[in-house]
Amino acid sequence: MARGRHPTRLHIAPPTPEVAEKYYRSWYGGDIIREPHRFPGLTSQELFGNNNPLEIDFGCGMGVLTCDRARLYSGSNIIGIDFSQKPLFCGIQEAHKSGLDNIKFVRSNFNAIMPLLKPSSITKAYYLFPNPSRDYFNKRANEGRIRFLAAIYNALADQGQFIFATDSSELFKCMETIITSELQYSNVSVDLDASGIYTWYRNIWESRGKDIFGITFSKTDSAAGA
Repeated sequence: MARGRHPTRLHIAPPTPEVAEKYYRSWYGGDIIREPHRFPGLTSQELFGNNNPLEIDFGCGMGVLTCDRARLYSGSNIIGIDFSQKPLFCGIQEAHKSGLDNIKFVRSNFNAIMPLLKPSSITKAYYLFPNPSRDYFNKRANEGRIRFLAAIYNALADQGQFIFATDSSELFKCMETIITSELQYSNVSVDLDASGIYTWYRNIWESRGKDIFGITFSKTDSAAGA
């Protein structure tokens, strides 16, 4: 989840069955791996019943950005994904209070959920302020990051954009190396301000004097066919 608050410190009741039915999905990774056909794809058509543009917030935490995007862009859909349950309950509570109809939260493991991404289905993907895990030189961990980024790239629609941010210079360098050297993506920028994304967590870290590092890449038809 996004950094700043440990999930065990949150005191929040689970959503009612009716609210959970509308906003919440909890999918066990092992079940997805064994029987992916049992689960809907992470698309607007399969989760929302329409063809509106879709954004996905990976590691959404308490869903602050997720709910903000849903409020600002009622003609789009947004999915917040995280493994920690209590922060998701916070996002669900806010979505219900705001009467949002274009948002859902999914509790699942990133690696397991990747097969549910469908080609050219996402207009924006966010991966903002994940917990730095200090395994930047671990081959297996970086292979997981490569699979994650490759799956997202494949799921981006033409002109779709991936936005990553962190206050860890080591994690930034790791992700930048994977994106530019390992995967050799084009249309890469390290100008986070140009993305127009200013989150609550970013404001917190900057108010504490931390440097913020970001990287974005976008997909075009020419790049997709390369």
